[in-house]
Amino acid sequence: MKPADNVIDFALHRKRKQAQQLARVMWDMYARNAGYAALQVARHSSQTEARNA
Repeated sequence: MKPADNVIDFALHRKRKQAQQLARVMWDMYARNAGYAALQVARHSSQTEARNA
C-alpha cells in the first residue's frame, strides 16, 4: 500500500456523493410515478384515523 492511498480523493468523494444524490432523486421520481407516494399517503391516513378514534 502506498502512503498516498490514505489520502482522501476529494474529487472522487464529491462524484460519489453527487451520484448518491442523483440516485435518491431518480428513486423518488420512480416511486412517485409508480404510485408509491399514494400508497404511503393512504397507509399514513389509515394509521392516523386509528389513533384519532
